[in-house]
Amino acid sequence: MARGGRVCSSSFCSPHQYCRTLASSVASNSKHYDVIIAGGGAVGSVLARLLLNDSESLSLSNRRRRPLRVALLEQRACPPSLESITTSSQDNSNNSGSKTLTPNARAYALSPTSLSYLGSSVLQHLQNSNRLGIYDSMQIWEHDGPAQLHFTGEDLDAAVKSGRLVDLHRFIESNEQQRQGQSTARHSSRPWLGAVVEDAPLVTGEDLDAAVKSGRLVDLHRFIESNEQQRQGQSTARHSSRPWLGAVVEDAPLVSAVWDELRKDERIDLIDNVQITSISAPSQSAMGNIEPPPPVEMLCTKQAANKNEGSKEEEYTLSADLLVAADGANSFVRRTLGSSFPMITHSYDRKAVTCTVELDIRKGDMAKTAFQRFLPHGPIALLPVWNSLSEMNYMDSPIYANVVWSTTPSEANHLLSLSHSDFITTLNHHLCQGPNVNASLLSNKQAIPNIPIIGTLAKEMDSLLRTANTALTMGTWTESPSRNYFRMPPRSARVVGPIIGFDLKLSHVKQGYTAPRVALVGDAAHTVHPMAGQGLNLGMGDVYSLSELIKEAVDSGMDVGGTGLFLDRYNQERMVKGWGIVGGVHGLHELFRCSGVPPGRDSNESTPHVGKAVGAVESIVGLGRSIGMNVVNGLGPMRRAFAEAAAGAAFTR
Repeated sequence: MARGGRVCSSSFCSPHQYCRTLASSVASNSKHYDVIIAGGGAVGSVLARLLLNDSESLSLSNRRRRPLRVALLEQRACPPSLESITTSSQDNSNNSGSKTLTPNARAYALSPTSLSYLGSSVLQHLQNSNRLGIYDSMQIWEHDGPAQLHFTGEDLDAAVKSGRLVDLHRFIESNEQQRQGQSTARHSSRPWLGAVVEDAPLVTGEDLDAAVKSGRLVDLHRFIESNEQQRQGQSTARHSSRPWLGAVVEDAPLVSAVWDELRKDERIDLIDNVQITSISAPSQSAMGNIEPPPPVEMLCTKQAANKNEGSKEEEYTLSADLLVAADGANSFVRRTLGSSFPMITHSYDRKAVTCTVELDIRKGDMAKTAFQRFLPHGPIALLPVWNSLSEMNYMDSPIYANVVWSTTPSEANHLLSLSHSDFITTLNHHLCQGPNVNASLLSNKQAIPNIPIIGTLAKEMDSLLRTANTALTMGTWTESPSRNYFRMPPRSARVVGPIIGFDLKLSHVKQGYTAPRVALVGDAAHTVHPMAGQGLNLGMGDVYSLSELIKEAVDSGMDVGGTGLFLDRYNQERMVKGWGIVGGVHGLHELFRCSGVPPGRDSNESTPHVGKAVGAVESIVGLGRSIGMNVVNGLGPMRRAFAEAAAGAAFTR
């Protein structure tokens, strides 16, 4: 099926999705591009959208940027359109008599800055399709102490008002206003004479101005606009106007929404079902010479689009001024060019268990809140996701949430072996518990010195620290009732869909994100623990930084990938940011591994038995961490700084 020069290469494609085959894009089995992006997932597709979205930068100058020749290569079949996903789910619901579609467990928590990189049209498409799990509140607490952290959208007000953070409400509204402006650009704003006029005398709308202004004649423009505003007001009345802390988006709808935008643009070749078999990239010594390094070349194989051709494959040679590896943690590009990209890896000896659950509540009780409780073996998070709500069955629609539980491999395997009902029981037991009190560091009598004076001082200091921490917690409860009171997370009723497990590890490129005519983005360059939800957000920062530098190189009339200036800047920016995020998340992981339960104390949630000295140190660190959490929560400027950093706000110097 062809449309606008595009040919769908996937046998199952709907009328709403179009991709280029290599045959339609490549003449004589070879083609050259400015940028080739290997990997059409979330990171790769957003990079492609950012490269093509040059309206903002062009508005700042009178020049016209040379169009970039971009190719997006996807090993799998091109994703279905977001419309077809929504339509098929509604059809299945109507045919079965009940809603069978539920949120997928593979989802991301995106910050406001990362959401803005999607573009206002993509973001509005996701919101209108009800595929955003928006949250403007977050509650974090520990299992072995009273400490809590409460973040709300108000913590981002200063950043939004100062322009350091995007206002997503206005960001989405701007696209709606632009769309409405385009649809009404052909209509006059002067008063109507009527809908149909035949044999009318020469009369214009200006002749009715006086009647309209005096109120003797209805202004049909405002009359229609008032109905539209009322409709929009009803649809947004259920949404909070305060800034978002983030939104949970499933992988498949996210990728489909971005691909829907890319399919509209003829400047990009979307090539699916393609496999890169070999890569020839210039050596490091080629940079810095008078002559630019040769382009990177790739040999690709393409599965035949016609089912009757069986397993026939065709070979093509593609070349580019810049090859971007966006093909995930097991990146073929990075592994093929392994000498240029050595990696540092660290196993957390942890495994994540994730699934979608239906909550035992009705709409409103989740309150757009993300919950996270830290257990001794790792955090457990309950995140809001989209829900199949409508005006007709408002009270009867199920409410879903995404569970991400990080723990030891043995405990994770045990969770994966449980029946769904037993898993729900275990989940509710560990998540639906409130704050605790700090246990005494001196509960183990062997830890108390035999010297009477020192022993007495130690007991008094221990009691003072625990009392002070409890006082800090109680004090923040009364600061702002809308923010600081503890709220018990909703209980889960049943598991929906499969329960998935995957190993957790830290990885980061050792020397840099770039090589001659090659750049890494996303998981191809780094992976982090999911406890802070920074994995895809870090990748989104990569693609935004790289896209801006590529467009700057084009505006300067310079080679996109053959000039070390721009690639070196990208490498320096992202190495600092990448190691900062990876190191910070790793530090939090190690900090929360320290339990406040004293050594020798029996507890079903305590850490495994370790040496007495090590256990004492961990208990002291655990108490210090608990006090630190309360201090951060109680000090507004410090709490807001943490919230702004997580949201991706720009910092002023």
